[in-house]
Amino acid sequence: MLAPLSQGFQQRSRQGYRVTRAVVHPEVVLTSEGQTQERIALEPVARVMNDVKEPGMHQWKDVVSTIEFKPGFEESLDTIDDFSHILVLFWMHRSPQWDRSLAKTHPQRRADLPPVGVFATRSPVRPNPLGMSVVELAGREGNVLTVKGLDAIDGTPVVDVKPYLPGDSITDARVPEWVHRLRHDASD
Repeated sequence: MLAPLSQGFQQRSRQGYRVTRAVVHPEVVLTSEGQTQERIALEPVARVMNDVKEPGMHQWKDVVSTIEFKPGFEESLDTIDDFSHILVLFWMHRSPQWDRSLAKTHPQRRADLPPVGVFATRSPVRPNPLGMSVVELAGREGNVLTVKGLDAIDGTPVVDVKPYLPGDSITDARVPEWVHRLRHDASD
């Protein structure tokens, strides 16, 4: 069942709870080249609040943030605090528009590292500035989560949260040499 973003729909779950959801659905648009292209619209479910006001390099592991969900999502957070860690997906809203067309970048803007495709980095310089972090869930109070280690600035729109599961970890992942250099430099 599809509905415009400004509307919602109600359904009854197996347990009898009433759930109200906004539906996100694709639309087809015509590009300037005459091609059809699918677009999707995301609506934030929450906002990040913390003391980090400007994008940049920070000691993110030490940053404590709150994620305040919009009214109506409190029930959707039930039992999230049974998990020690969560995945937070957010929109890097302060990423400059002009940067979004770049195909390559130096990791962390370091000229001593080779330029790589933006999809091979976690840089905010990308076509869709979507960020993802695994964070420690320190607590929940109503529709507010307190987390540690979220690399998002104050006011960042959150589009989703998910529980971190033990199977989400890959211990033998292969990465390029420059990633090892970044990790080594960060530990100095």
